[in-house]
Amino acid sequence: MTEDVRQEAEHLSQRLSGAADLVAREVDDLSGERMTFSRDEPVWARWSAEVQLRHMACVPCRWLHGIFREGLENEGYRLPDVDMETIQAGTGRHVPPEICPDRESLIAHMRMMFDFCLEILDRETLESLRALKCVRLVDTEAWREDSPERPIDFWRMLAKPHPYGVHEDPDRPGHFPMELIAVLRQIYWETLAHLRTIQRLKGLMELTIRAELPREGYLTVPKFYD
Repeated sequence: MTEDVRQEAEHLSQRLSGAADLVAREVDDLSGERMTFSRDEPVWARWSAEVQLRHMACVPCRWLHGIFREGLENEGYRLPDVDMETIQAGTGRHVPPEICPDRESLIAHMRMMFDFCLEILDRETLESLRALKCVRLVDTEAWREDSPERPIDFWRMLAKPHPYGVHEDPDRPGHFPMELIAVLRQIYWETLAHLRTIQRLKGLMELTIRAELPREGYLTVPKFYD
C-alpha cells in the first residue's frame, strides 16, 4: 500500500501542476455568450461553462478551507487568502464575481489553490497523507432543487471509484471519513469531471474540444463522460 500511495502522490503532483493550464486552454476560445450557454436537458447542461468554472474554482476551497481547515491549521499550514465569507453568502458552491470577475481571475484562483495542493503533497509523508483525516458530512434526508438525485445517493456513488481513503461509516449514515490523499484526489477528479462537462457543452455548440482528458477517476463513470 505504501508504494500505491507514493505512486499516487507523484501522479497527483504531476496532474495538479498542469490542471490550471488545461482548464485555461479549453475555455480560451469561448466568447462571453458561449460561456453562458446552457440547456435544461440533459441535466449536466444546466450549468453553463462559466458556472462550471466558478464551481471548479470553489472545489478546493470547500475542501481545504472548509472541511479540512482545522486539520491543516493544526499541522501549521497557512492557507491561501480566500474570502470564504463571501462564497458562503452566495451559493456556497461557486466563487462569485465579487471575488473573481472574469475567467482570467478564476483561472488564477484555481492555480493558487492547486499550488497549495502541491505544497501539501510535497510537505507530507506517505504516512501522514493517510493518517490526517476529515469527515465529509452528507444529510441523508436532503434534496437539491437543481438535482434529480439526493445528495446522499450522489455521494455514495462518488465514493465508490476511490481505491482507498474514503468510505461511509456503516454505523453513521452520511458520515464519510476521508484521508488527506483522498481529499486531494477528490479535488483533481472533480476538476476533470467539470472540465469534461465544459467539453460536452462545447459539443452541443459544435465547437472544437481542445484537450484530451485522461479516462481516470470520475471520467471512468459513463454519466460523467458520455
